[in-house]
Amino acid sequence: MRRILIAIDGSPNSRESLRTAVMLCGMTGASLSVAHASGDAGGVSGLGESLVVVNMVEDGKARARAAFDEVCGHLPDGRFKTYGATSADLVAWLGPGHDMILVERISREQGPKAQLLNAALFETGRPVMLLPPEPRTAPIRRPALAWNGSAISARAIRSALPLMQQARRATLLIGSGAGKIRPEPLREYLASYGVAVEVSSYDSDHLTARARGRALIAAAVASEADLLVTGAFGESAASSILGLGRATQKLATAAPMPVLMQN
Repeated sequence: MRRILIAIDGSPNSRESLRTAVMLCGMTGASLSVAHASGDAGGVSGLGESLVVVNMVEDGKARARAAFDEVCGHLPDGRFKTYGATSADLVAWLGPGHDMILVERISREQGPKAQLLNAALFETGRPVMLLPPEPRTAPIRRPALAWNGSAISARAIRSALPLMQQARRATLLIGSGAGKIRPEPLREYLASYGVAVEVSSYDSDHLTARARGRALIAAAVASEADLLVTGAFGESAASSILGLGRATQKLATAAPMPVLMQN
């Protein structure tokens, strides 16, 4: 892993997200690209519209730059740049040039942040890490891997290898509703990269999709996971996450730990 991308808006959460980004760069040796999308302020309307928009753009840029300088100023290869685009368009453009994209956990199923998540998941071909509001500054030590035997899950787990190799361990979470899943080939694969795997089962039979998401979160919490790795099931749905599977929607809005997803 060589390059990590994060888009920030200059809100108070920007500093917390940047602290987690710095930790991930320290774990992987990756450089950090921090982008600010000034186009996200373009929806302002009313009396004095042009002046209000200019003020919001300049204020957002100043706050984003201040957050970068405070948290990332010590990074020798950290980069900050403002672009005249929305964050979703920005990530779709820059994302393929990076190994991983960081996105703040969303609290609403619709809106610009949901659109940003859609762009990251479905328009870049890259793994996306959802960051909870609380910063994660200690290195990841207990990753949990959601495994249902699918190609999507396999891609997500492969993308998490640089982090798992640092932790040198992982817990494989297998829901009972997934049927008979044989974990041995995946365990052997991860062992070849120096990652010891413990298998843990949890009950997911006869649950609704959202309840399966809650059950997976509970299993990750029970394993004391500080990272959850899972496939992102579903499709892009413009400015909402309603195209995602309901279990994936639950993970995107409620997981208390960072979640690495890949479609």
